[in-house]
Amino acid sequence: MTVNELLNDIESLKQQLQSKEQQLKERDRMISDLKDTVWLLQRKKYAPTSEQLKDEAQLMLFNEPEDIFESKDEGETEEIEVPAHKRKRGKRKPLPENLPREEVVFDLSAEEKQGLKCIGEDRSEKLEIIPAKVFVKVTVRKKYQKDESIVTAPTPKELLPKTIASASLVAYIITAKYVDALPLYRQEKIFERICADLKRQTMARWLINVSEQLTPLYNLLQDICLERSYLKMDETRVQVLKEKNKKATSKSYMWVRYSPGERPIVLYDYSPTRSGDVPLQLLEGFKGVLQVDGYDGYRPACGKFNLIRAGCWDHCRRKFFDAFKTSGGKGIGKNALNKIKKLYKIESQIKEFSFEQKLKVRQEKTAPIIKEFEMLIDEWRQKITPKSVAGKAINYAFNEWKYLTVFLENPEVGLSNCEVENAIRPFVVGRKNWLFSTSTDGAAASAMYYSIIETAKANGLEPFDYLSKMLDKLPQAETLEDYQRLLPIKGQFLA
Repeated sequence: MTVNELLNDIESLKQQLQSKEQQLKERDRMISDLKDTVWLLQRKKYAPTSEQLKDEAQLMLFNEPEDIFESKDEGETEEIEVPAHKRKRGKRKPLPENLPREEVVFDLSAEEKQGLKCIGEDRSEKLEIIPAKVFVKVTVRKKYQKDESIVTAPTPKELLPKTIASASLVAYIITAKYVDALPLYRQEKIFERICADLKRQTMARWLINVSEQLTPLYNLLQDICLERSYLKMDETRVQVLKEKNKKATSKSYMWVRYSPGERPIVLYDYSPTRSGDVPLQLLEGFKGVLQVDGYDGYRPACGKFNLIRAGCWDHCRRKFFDAFKTSGGKGIGKNALNKIKKLYKIESQIKEFSFEQKLKVRQEKTAPIIKEFEMLIDEWRQKITPKSVAGKAINYAFNEWKYLTVFLENPEVGLSNCEVENAIRPFVVGRKNWLFSTSTDGAAASAMYYSIIETAKANGLEPFDYLSKMLDKLPQAETLEDYQRLLPIKGQFLA
């Protein structure tokens, strides 16, 4: 073998060695990414879900020099000694003035008061409760006869005629199921204890019947919602056992639209699918800004209706928080969380500002932070593998960037989609208790009730009080004005 052949063999072996070393590096990186992913999944399953750090001071660990410098600009602080003092107990919050009160007076006997002058009294309040009670309301219609004819006193139209259900009873059942997350089978047991024989099947029929009567209210809320210029939207899964052409174990979805403002509106809609066809139906007629997460199913509606799509910084922050909890993404996650924290701090300071003032502050203070963050995203993308937890967070921010920055030019738009997620939470809590809907009618009824109840709550109305009064008036509603007065909107209900 010649010298040249030996040299060629050596060069070939070097290339093979370099290739093997590269493969080992890639394998080690993949193993590290997989370990982080497994650890993250375990943490999501078993660890607390809070995204807060244990110590707020930890955010300073990876701060950039200019961040520390900015904190000093706010005013140097000096340590002072605080003298020892006795800790005072906090004052108990007074009981609400609107609660009825019953006074029980303790006094001295007539003999003991002899020769004494009353100079005042000591008052204390305790909260009493009377467990739920049922009673029978008897309707008596007087009959009169005149010649051959009989005249009977009229009664108002009823919510569920030819049943034992009153408006207050139905309101109680609805509140227990959709506010307090008590399934009907549990309510059945509760009613048994107070000597009321109500079967879950009977209550289910009542709920479906009444939900259909609420359709005019829902339609009015939807018309108002679609006329506004800013909507938030999200979806969550629901299981329906008896659904056409689908297995009982398959997933269906509850879609939620949220319209913020002084008179917020929350609308739930059941659908057997999560496809982009659903937003096309639910957003028809809407013109304005739609704030959603990174799900691609909203793209067709945004394109067809020429909507401005805004992103959610909560989702972005959540992904960087996951990265911070992994070994390979701790530094990147910490740095990103620090930037995002600044955005939220500015927003909290301008919460009550006018749109014009918000826009000015965002351009002056928020825009530079956004620009710095964008440069970091571009830098990180060159260094971090896309399949790692940190890489997924970086790519999410990169892909959503044009949506995440919409709020800079639209003062009406907030940073996050958290309000619609908060509106979904009661449904999720209820789902943990009742697990599934038996039929599509039941799922549609649930969507109707959650729409009415969550809108009422968002407008500061107490659910049972609102439902009881509204259901009592609902059978008499005939005109558009009648239904408008029953809407669960602050300042409008029974106006």
